Amino acid sequence: MQNLLILTAIKADKNKVMEYIDRLDNYDAPDIANIAIQSQLYEEAFAIFKKFEVNSSAVQVLIENVNNLDRAYEFAERCNEPSVWTQLGKAQLSQNMVKESIDSFIKANDPTDYMDVVDTASKSENWEDLVRYLQMARKKARDTFVESELIYAYAKTARFADLEEFISSPNHADVSKIGDRCFDAGMYEAAKLLYNNVSNFAKLAITLVHLKEYQGAVDSARKANR
Repeated sequence: MQNLLILTAIKADKNKVMEYIDRLDNYDAPDIANIAIQSQLYEEAFAIFKKFEVNSSAVQVLIENVNNLDRAYEFAERCNEPSVWTQLGKAQLSQNMVKESIDSFIKANDPTDYMDVVDTASKSENWEDLVRYLQMARKKARDTFVESELIYAYAKTARFADLEEFISSPNHADVSKIGDRCFDAGMYEAAKLLYNNVSNFAKLAITLVHLKEYQGAVDSARKANR
């Protein structure tokens, strides 16, 4: 009966819909909300999802239909559910709001979108934020890509103590490859630590020349030729 009442209002008397949503409790919330969305009654749909605590659907309406990320953020703060933060993070990332999206993913404790986050944060040079994100991601999954990118982010932010501590403990990073990336980017201090870690003395020698550490370069060249 309540379904019929609300559906009739959606079709014939849209001004009554919100009143019925607030007043009535015994209707099929997801179905009615979806019909409200189809009828472009987005605030009403949001109100239904919120009332019945279908929070991931509620935030989806704010993101996709109302197009208001500020309200979506306020809603996420209020209900503080991982799935809601994840949805907000994805939306923020798609808008290139890198810092905000990383904050959301960290609150969700969700590293699922790590490829997209690394790609977007690298392009926009948000290295400090990327370090925070990858530290969270690493706790969830010991992944070669995640650990390698964390090393590179440490290098980009000149966090050499963190970098050194990381590579001296067990890890799954491709240290050699990141050493080459740092060398190619002119980050010789980081490249020196990485080449030293994997005993690539030939590359280390060239790196030390760039750093004007000539005695070390000679010693490394000797080791490389042994």
